[in-house]
Amino acid sequence: MIEEGVFPHYSLAELHAHLGASMSTATLWQIAHDLGVQLPKKEYDDFRQYVTLSEDRKMSLADYEKKIYHPVLDKLSSGTHAVEQATYQILSNAYRNKGISLIELRNNPMRHNRNAEFDLDHIIMAMLRGMERALLEYRGLSAGLIFCMARKFSYEQNAIIVEKAIKYHRRGVIGVDVADSADPSFHIKDYKELLDKARQVGLKVTIHSGEAEDTDDMWEVLEYAKPDRIGHGIRAARDPELMEELARRKVVLEVCPMSNLVTGALPNIKALKTALHKLIDYEVLFCINTDWPEMIQHGGLRRQYQMLRDNNILSEADLERCNKIAWEASFIPEKRGLAAYL
Repeated sequence: MIEEGVFPHYSLAELHAHLGASMSTATLWQIAHDLGVQLPKKEYDDFRQYVTLSEDRKMSLADYEKKIYHPVLDKLSSGTHAVEQATYQILSNAYRNKGISLIELRNNPMRHNRNAEFDLDHIIMAMLRGMERALLEYRGLSAGLIFCMARKFSYEQNAIIVEKAIKYHRRGVIGVDVADSADPSFHIKDYKELLDKARQVGLKVTIHSGEAEDTDDMWEVLEYAKPDRIGHGIRAARDPELMEELARRKVVLEVCPMSNLVTGALPNIKALKTALHKLIDYEVLFCINTDWPEMIQHGGLRRQYQMLRDNNILSEADLERCNKIAWEASFIPEKRGLAAYL
């Protein structure tokens, strides 16, 4: 599976990748034409450039969500056929071509049912079928699904997402998350009881926080959500006291380097290096992830590892430790592969 002599030479674990942004642009293009969905661009290369971010084309998280992610990517990855094929293709491609043997794929199922055109349970079952097919075909693969609540959703909508995560926990839903850019009506403390309910049945908790300036205060996340992991969390490097608390609690940060660079969460490579070395100095646990592997130019996990090494941001020993942390912090049951859910 891993090409000889290619760095890194070990099996990788990916803990933070979103379904809509993990589908290749070719697959999105094909689905659009299969379903008759009108796209913002008529030529494939124009479409690919439109949805892809890079060092030369950056966009804030809020703008990308508003202009591209939700209106285009979520729309094209909606419906039972699309989500089943997307889940299968993402997982199998990660194992076959990306050197990834463990992957946690996250999504908000309500963003994939075409505004309730499809029954939510049908959407979830389609995702699970896609995952199970990949696990059947690739015995060395471990995978699980994380359901994301949305800061822009009502409490009632988010409560339904948690209830569905609980319902399908034994089938392969391994955790819950809170995602999306900030919304003034959202307060993490309002979700403490709901997150506790999820945790009581064995679901793990991760929260998007500490990514952009306007995301939730990480102190509040620690107090009310008590997460096992935090998605991104790179801004913790600005607060020594917070880093000490993260280290004390052994909360793992799901760092997504290229995503943070192309959305402007970090201004440049130098800032990334400074932040990661502060986390190391304070003994904060973190792992390397993609976030949007197909929507960022050269955004695959192996390329991220190479970027960090080649720019002297992290040593090979640092990166190997990051991968070890990812394997150990995974929400997937210790009995891995399809057997974990049987």
